[in-house]
Formats: sequence, C-alpha cells, structure tokens
Amino acid sequence: MKKNILLISILIISLTSCNFHKNRFQDVDVTDIIIEKIKIKRYEKALFEIDPNNFISELKEISQEYKFFLGSDLDNSQNLIQIRNYISDPKLIDLYKKTIQKYPNLNNLEEELTSVFKYYKYYFPEKPTPNFYSYISGLQYEYPVQRADTVFIISLDVYLGTDFQPYRQIGLPKYKINQMQSAYIVNDCVKIIAKTEFITKNNSRTLLDEMIKSGKTLYLQDALQPTIPDSIKIAYPQKKLDWCYENEGYLWAFVIKNNLLYSADFKKTNKFMQDGPFTSGFSKDSPARIGSWIGWQIIRSFMENNPEISLKEMLEINNSQTILSKSKYKPKK
Repeated sequence: MKKNILLISILIISLTSCNFHKNRFQDVDVTDIIIEKIKIKRYEKALFEIDPNNFISELKEISQEYKFFLGSDLDNSQNLIQIRNYISDPKLIDLYKKTIQKYPNLNNLEEELTSVFKYYKYYFPEKPTPNFYSYISGLQYEYPVQRADTVFIISLDVYLGTDFQPYRQIGLPKYKINQMQSAYIVNDCVKIIAKTEFITKNNSRTLLDEMIKSGKTLYLQDALQPTIPDSIKIAYPQKKLDWCYENEGYLWAFVIKNNLLYSADFKKTNKFMQDGPFTSGFSKDSPARIGSWIGWQIIRSFMENNPEISLKEMLEINNSQTILSKSKYKPKK
C-alpha cells in the first residue's frame, strides 16, 4: 500500500513539474528595504468632483497637486474650455461613475505597487521611486499605463473587468478584454519599467532579437513580482500556458527547422510575437505571442546557467546570440 502511494506521488510530481517553474526570486528578502509607500493621486476624482458653478476657482485649487495634467496656464481660455468640455462629456462622466464604483479606493493597488518597488529598490538602489496618478482616458486601451520620466499614469477606465459592456461595444476582442482587469494593472506598470529603462532598441530585428527582448521583460516581472502567477505575467489563460510547456520541444524544433530564429522577415516572424486568440499556424489551443514565451524560457535558462550574472547585467546584454548560446536552452521534444 505504501509503495503504491509513493508511486502515485512520484507520478503526480512528474506530471506537474513539466509545467511548473520555480521562481528563484521567491526567496529574496526585502523586509529591510525601506521606501515611502506608493500613493496614487486620483486626478479623475479631483477633476470630476469639481462643482460646475465654481469651476475656475476649484480647478485652481487642485492645480498645484495636478500640475502634471493641468499645466500652469489656467488663465488661458482655450485650456479652460477643453477641461470644461472634458468633465461635462456624458460618456466620460459615465466612465468616471463606473470607475469609482469599481475602485472606491486604491489601497490594494498601492500595496502591490509598494511591494514591486521594494524589489525594484533592492535590485536597482540608484533608481528613484516614481510618482503615480490615475485618470479617465476615455477608453484608450492601447495605452493602459503611460510614463513620463518619474511619473506613471494609470488609465483606470481600461481596467473595469471582463463584464464591462462598452469594451465589447467598441469592438474589442475577447482576448484583449480578458487583459482589462485589475489583476493586470501592476503587471502593466512593470512592463513599462522594462520598456523605458532596460529594453534597448536594437538595429537588428530577427525573431531571436524580439524573443529575447520580450523574455527580458517577462524575467523582470519574475524579479519584481515573485508571487504573481506566470499566467498573469504573460496574460495567458492557464490552459494555454500549460499548452506551451507541453509543446515546448515541438515549438523550438519548429522554429529551428523552418529557419525562423534569425529571420528578419516580418511576415514570417510577426505571428510569433503579435497578440491574438492563438498563434497562426498552430492549434487553436495555443496562445498568442509564443515567441515571447520562448524568449522567457531562454532568459530563465540563461540566468540559471550563469548564476554569476546579476539581473541588471543580464538586462544590459544587447547581443541576443550571446544570451542564447550561454543559456544552453534545448528543450526536449
């Protein structure tokens, strides 16, 4: 009986280990890292709660705190007209009301961001902690989080959840709507950190270059969000993430066999990097952006096989071939 239980346990471990990656960053202790708690300034709330009868005076009252948005010239009639039109637009007012219902406060989000930036300060102590603002973008879903120097701007109206009907009404596909949830806000902030600070633009645009670039971003998410599920980091349903692990050897063999790794032919390689419901040419059980997932595994393998290289040093390596060679990445078929 005991022998049978042991065999079953071994079988379960062997079945689950193929699609489980132990995050080496989960053991990193940041309890001694002291930063000021992230506080998100709610521009949308300050703006839409202005009394229309006291528009100019109340606008000037918030002008210093929200100078980033309002600028310094509130005596300019054109500026005032634009702001008044914005806060009196019925569609934007409705978006604001729905946003306040969804996010009466941002306490949880502030705690999550504070955790991220403790890890950020641990790995990059020389870098400043940014300031955060939220606002109503008017459903600018292509720019959920924006950054200008040390300021991050979060469009809360593009994180109102999968049941928010206006997303479907403007024609957004299901795979995109699935990413418009509160669980992805911090994730998108980390992506912006990677894009603006660490991921340099290379002249070369081979599939390998694009894979490594995306892999670096995802690995930075590993470091700054060590407790977040991989499915959230890469924005895959769990069953599609499982599909990747189950077919990893086949995917890599396909790329090599078809001479895609060093191809710069956009028509051939883009399908591996673009978003969508699945990757063209593969089963509908596959996820989109398979190239990003493969790049992630290459970076993970590189860091596991080169423990002397720090996170910062890895991010600064611009030669994709160097990373691939030293990663010793070779998944089993």
